[in-house]
Order: sequence, then structure tokens, then C-alpha cells
Amino acid sequence: MTLLNGLLAFGALAFTVPLAIHLLFRSRFRTVEWGAMHLLDTVVRVNRRRIQLLHLLLLLLRCALPVLLALCLARPILTGFQTLPGDAPQSLIIAIDDSRSMSARDEIETGMSRMSRLQRELTSIIGGLSRRDEVILIRASDVDSPAASMGAQEALRQIKKLTTEYGPVDLDRMVRAAVEASNNSSHPQRRVIIASDFQSQMVHSGVLDSLERMTNSLSAMPIRPVINFLNMGLDSEQLANVSVDSIDIDSPAVVAGRNARYTARIRSSSDTPARDLRLVWSVDGQPLEPRTITIPPRSSITSRLTRNIEQAGVHEISLTVEHSDALLPDNRRSIAVDVIREVSVLLVDGKPSNKPLEGETDYLAIALSPFAFGGQDQPDAVRTSVIGQQDLTTELDAKVPDVIILANVEKIEGDSRQRISEFVNDGGSLILFDGDRIDPESYNRNWGSADSSWPLPAALGNITGKIANDSGAPDTNTPDTNATPALPIGNPNPLYTPWNLLGSEDQRPFADVEIYRYRKLTPNVALSGDDGAESAVNNKTDDDALAGPVSPAEAASNAVTNLLTMANGDPIAVSAQRGKGRVLQFAIPCNTAWSSLPMRLVYLPMVQQLVLDLAGSRKQTTIDVGRGFAVSLDEFASDIESDTSRQSGDASTKNMANPEQRVSYSVEYAGEPEALIETTDQDRELLIASTDAGGTYIFRKTTAQKDGESEISSTLRVVEVPAEESKLRDVEAARLTAAANLIDAKVYTDMQDLESDDRTRRFGREMWRWLLIGLLVLMIGELLLQQSISRVGTA
Repeated sequence: MTLLNGLLAFGALAFTVPLAIHLLFRSRFRTVEWGAMHLLDTVVRVNRRRIQLLHLLLLLLRCALPVLLALCLARPILTGFQTLPGDAPQSLIIAIDDSRSMSARDEIETGMSRMSRLQRELTSIIGGLSRRDEVILIRASDVDSPAASMGAQEALRQIKKLTTEYGPVDLDRMVRAAVEASNNSSHPQRRVIIASDFQSQMVHSGVLDSLERMTNSLSAMPIRPVINFLNMGLDSEQLANVSVDSIDIDSPAVVAGRNARYTARIRSSSDTPARDLRLVWSVDGQPLEPRTITIPPRSSITSRLTRNIEQAGVHEISLTVEHSDALLPDNRRSIAVDVIREVSVLLVDGKPSNKPLEGETDYLAIALSPFAFGGQDQPDAVRTSVIGQQDLTTELDAKVPDVIILANVEKIEGDSRQRISEFVNDGGSLILFDGDRIDPESYNRNWGSADSSWPLPAALGNITGKIANDSGAPDTNTPDTNATPALPIGNPNPLYTPWNLLGSEDQRPFADVEIYRYRKLTPNVALSGDDGAESAVNNKTDDDALAGPVSPAEAASNAVTNLLTMANGDPIAVSAQRGKGRVLQFAIPCNTAWSSLPMRLVYLPMVQQLVLDLAGSRKQTTIDVGRGFAVSLDEFASDIESDTSRQSGDASTKNMANPEQRVSYSVEYAGEPEALIETTDQDRELLIASTDAGGTYIFRKTTAQKDGESEISSTLRVVEVPAEESKLRDVEAARLTAAANLIDAKVYTDMQDLESDDRTRRFGREMWRWLLIGLLVLMIGELLLQQSISRVGTA
């Protein structure tokens, strides 16, 4: 125990005053004997002893009064036999959760958000720091960046500028960053505050494991910081909130001049119906006709939009719900849509014919460009070119298509095989249709060079089924030892988006299709090896084995998907990612030789949706906040430049500016001023390493012309906060306490309690209040005792 005002403790010597008065002015009396005195001897002895005890107790009380008064003035402090830091300079590390859930307005009286309350509390704490103290602020949105120390005034300025546009963050990342910052701080007195609303997704089992592993590193630190959790969020489940959780593109690709469908999901967490909500779709910031919806309690509904966008490029589609609730930012959500020009498809006919509908690709060409073949004045989404196998290399030199379709091509060897492999590795899409001329041995060999080789999604086996006649129907007169009855097609893969646009599973769009013959396909599946890595096992060469196993992530991305199967389970269409592109493989031809599929109504939308899906899945335009992305410089090319570069087929000449022209690139986002951005020389991209705020990122290319004017072209990306941030659910108190105990931290819900405990830790626990109460009690006791003695004396 220590005394803040030690000199005043000497005032306790004032207890000698009542002691001296008692000793000097004790009552003196004479004994007078009288006749009946002996009758009272017993009573007098008892009363005398009682009075002496009362006077002694009164003396003790009167002596204790100045002692307690002196101790109150001296302000004693309990230290627990430890040396307290007192007002020594300290390092205050504050890790702030600036995710979207912190903008929830949970203070009913004032309507303040959690972040506003936190800013108010932190302003009070930092305002009480001295000039010798240092502050280190860590934002969850920038948790991986090196932390910088600052003074109190600079910290206050940064706290006022805090926003809440980040996504979910794990607790262990914030703790680790704060501990590392404290390890690099200047002062030996170090305090860490983790300020968050501690949502359920923030403290999952992986976080607890990480915090448990962190215990050893904390114990090994020469100066261990004091860690506290400040919980700003309570009763989140009671907050009424309406959020736009997602916007999905239902169309496989969005083609300029053609309608595309979008579906948004709107969710309500209120216990009462959300009635008459005003819903507004927008395209590139231009609002469309509003709608009115009602959402039942704690449920969700969908809203659909069909829209035609005329201009190719990246456009923003957004949905806004006009409603005042607990979390306003999630009432609006946007996606960036890559609107492409007509898709260029190169059809390689392995068995051409001058007769109508007898070539391998005749049915396919009509299905892909029906308006052109019908002579109608409407744009087709797909532009087709039909060539023979011998013209493949020449055609690829002239222009690079979006999709290449090989129809019953016997074999692809030499330069043609290498060019197709490079086309797929660079992001192109390849579709293979089977036929009687196919050489399985050629197709089953790996494609590409040794460092980037890959197999087809499935290995080609034998042909099974009836032999077809010239009309395409099964030939019953020709015997076939492997013949099987015509089989129907089973249910399509419901997870494949193009199939969903053909009709529901109950409608069975392929129900009337009959398969007479098909080739047995054995998917090149990925299996787990002994070391836990995954590698393709079917059709794997010795060179592939020497190259070692592929990573689990790579194997997952190259997984083979069954898109369509026979009723007996045999695959009819399989797909897999190869390089940066995709390969789709059919076990039947694209004409009527082996099936009735080209004669059915489902054929035209099927092949169109397949091609659009393959052509429209190359560019990531909507990104989760916190992730980085890149924008190719080719996006800034004008329509004429793009068409010219497509015809030339030389990617290196795309978007190349005149050397005499000065070109600059800039980006503007989240209310920040427009800033210049450098390009990467190798990949010709604009790189955003990470994003710490959601919003629309607008990229501009400015080309200075000779006449002094500037030509400006632009593109955009949308960075959105994941919908998990809108699902307000507090972590269980026991789980949060368990996480805190792993690192010897304490959980607080009130900043005043946290600061009170910190003052006790730094300065000890003052006792003057308790001593003052004791002084008052003794004074009252002394008064009551004096009255009691007077009554006894009178008696």
C-alpha cells in the first residue's frame, strides 16, 4: 500500500488529543460511607465496570476519528505488493473493426451507430492521454499493413474519418496485428484494445485454434501487453433490418442489344412484415421504374429485371430498397456486368457436304445464328464461321474467336493442335462433338506443351448403340453386335446455369430426345494421392508423373463436371477448366447421325446458352471487398480498335497508342479523389492490390491529342461487401469469453468500466472513499455511545 499524500498521514498523531483529555480530566470522586451502603455494593460494582468499559470504548472511537481522517487525506492505494506504472508514458494500440455491421444503429434514443459510439468513446480516451503517450491505430480493413505510431491529435483526426465499408474479418487477425504492433511500440507500458461488435462469423472454430497457438508467442514476449476486448454490439438479433443480399445474372452471358435477366434477393430480419417497400433498379446510375414489395417476417423474396443494354463494355446494375432500418448501407447492392459484343464462334467441320443439312456443322450453324439464316433483320448473339480442318491454322492467324467447335474432326495434330492448346490456355473455350471419323487415340493424348499440358475432360472409348442410316434414324437392317435400344437422356445437371434457362426439372426439356449411338466417355477425374495432393489419374503419361502432383486448389479448378447424362448414367456432355479456358466434350455428334437432338426444340436454345456461357465467363467484374483485382488495358479500346485487333489476331497490337501521344490512367472510388495509377509492364494491366472500401471503382484512360484535347475512355469494377455482414448475429458470450481467456484478455461492454480497471492497474485501488465511510460511521457511533453513557450515569 502507498499514500498519495504521505505527509498528511502524520495528522493521525492527533489521536493523542482525545487521549490526553481523557487522562487529564477523568472524573474524580470521594467515597462517603453511609448506613445502607452495603446493600448496594453489588450493584455499584457492576455499574462501575460497565461505565469503565463504555468510557474506554468511547476513548477508542475518539482516537480513531483523527486517524481515519488523516488516512482519508493521505489517500492510501492498494498495490498488491507490485510496482505500479502510475503516469509513466504508455503505448495504446487500438484495433478497430470497421466492417459494415459496425454501422448498425442500435441506440434507440439517439439513433447513433456502433461506430459513432465507438468514435465518441475513443475520443474521450485519447483526449485524456499526455503528450508522452503514443497511439497506434489498426483498421480491420488494413490489418495486414505495417502499423504506424502517432500522437493523440493525429489519432483523433483519423478516428473521425473512420468508415464502415469493409467485409467480415477474423478476430485472430486483428489480435495478431495488434500484438505485433505492441511489440514494435516505444514504451514499456503497452495496452491493446480490440474494438468490435463481435459478430458470430468473427469468432469461428478456426479463430479459437489460432488464438490458442498464439498463447506461446505471447508468453515469450519480453513485454506482454494488456489486452482488452470492447464489445460494441449487443442484442443484434433484435434489430430490424432489410438488406439486398445478392444480385445474380441469370443469363450465361450479357450480349449487347439482347435482353438479359437479373435476379435480386431481398431479406428482412424483422419480426413484423416489411410493407410497401419501394424498390428501384438502376443501370449505370439511371433509375428505372420503381416497384413496391412486401416482405414477410424474417424471410426473403426475389425481384427480377429483364434489361437490354445496347453498348458493350462493363456496366453497373444496382438495386436500392428505400427503407429506414438498423443498417442503411446494405439497402443497396450493385454488380458490374460485362456486356460483350456478338460472340465469335469458329466451326471446324470434319465432314463437310454441299447438300443442305448433311454437313457436320449445318444444324449447329443454324442454331447459333437463327436470325441470319432466317433472313430476319435482328442481331444474332453469335457470329459463326465454318471452315474445314485444313484451314484451321490460317483462320486462327487471321482472327482469334471466342469459341472453337470441332465437329467430327478426325484428328488434330502438329501446328493446329499446338494453336488450339495455346488458345485454351490463354482463356479460350473449346467444344468437341463426337462422330464416326474421330480417332480416339489422337484425342486422348495430352494437349499442349510439356509445361502446360492437359488432357480432355474425358477419355474417348468405344462407340455403343445402333448404326444410323442416311436419314439419321437407327438402321434396323444392319446388324450390330454392340447395339442397344435407343435411350433417353436423363436429368441435366441442375447446378449448370444454361440448363436452368431451358426449363425446370419438372418440364424435362430433354425428355423427347433419343440417343441411338454414343461414345463411352470416361471422365479424367482427380483423385487424392498418398501425400494429400490431388492429381489426374486417367490418361496420365510418364512425363506427367515425373512432373509431380498438382496442388489441391489446381485439382479442384480442373475438376470434371457431368453436364448431361444418359438415363443409364453414361455421360453425354462433360466440362472442365483447362488452363485459363474451358473444354466441353460431347459423346454425340452435333447433327442427326446418332441422335434426334438437333431435330428437337431444345437444341437451338441449348447450343446458344452453352456458347454464351463459355464466352461470357472470363472477366471478374464484381469483387468482394478486401480482395485485389486487375483491369486489362484492352478494355479501354474503342469499338473500331477492338474489331480491328480481333481481325488481326495480334494481341500485342491491341490498344497500342501512338508513341507521340501521352497516355495516363486514373482511378476514382468510394468518394476518394481521382488518382493516377501505374500500369504493369509485363501484363499490361492496372493492378489494385487490395480494396479496403466497397463501391464503384471507375478507371479512366486519358490520351492527349495533338490539338490539345484529350480523349477519355473508361471502364469500371464494383467492389461489394459480402452479405454475411448484413446478417446481424452476436457471438455467444461464452464463446467470446473463451476466446479472451486464451490470450488472458478481458471482455468489456462499457468503456467506463474498461478505463476504471485500467486506472486501477496503473495507479492502484484508492481506499479513501471506504475510509471516509468508516469515519462517518465512527462519528455516528461516538454520538450514540455518548448518549448511552449519559443515560447510564443518570440511572
